[in-house]
Formats: sequence, structure tokens, C-alpha cells
Amino acid sequence: MTIIQRTITILIGAQLIASAVILIIFDLNAYDHFLGDFSWIRYIKELNGTIPFFLLMGGLFCLLLGFCFPARKRKRISVHGKENSLK
Repeated sequence: MTIIQRTITILIGAQLIASAVILIIFDLNAYDHFLGDFSWIRYIKELNGTIPFFLLMGGLFCLLLGFCFPARKRKRISVHGKENSLK
């Protein structure tokens, strides 16, 4: 992967994660927190399989791919012949 491809992949991942966080915040605002029966564990279980969940997983995958994929190394062209190189 070239530097440009890695940068684009990281930016796509960051955009997907930002979209997922905004949707999760809107979803949290829909709950009535004054009822007293709000549970984070139940909320996270309900989040599984929804659009924000898949956006978050796609963004994390793109970030992981952009950060961990090895950079492509270029082959160097030797100006001098092999007979002049150090052994």
C-alpha cells in the first residue's frame, strides 16, 4: 500500500467512526434517562446488529488496515554495476 492509499483508508475509517458516534449519540438522546431503568449493558446489547454498530466496525477495520498494512517497498535501481559494488 502506498502512503496515499494508507492515508485515504485511514480517513475513510475516521469518517465511518465519526458517523457511528453521531448516530449513537442521537440514539442515546432518544432514551428517557429520568425513568431510572436505563442500563448500559442492555443498551450495548441492543446496539449489536444496528447501522451504527456496522459503521463502527467498518471504520475500525479501515483504521486497522490503514495503520497495520505494510508499506510497499520500492526496488532501487543500481547506478553502478555489480563489479563496482562492495562485497
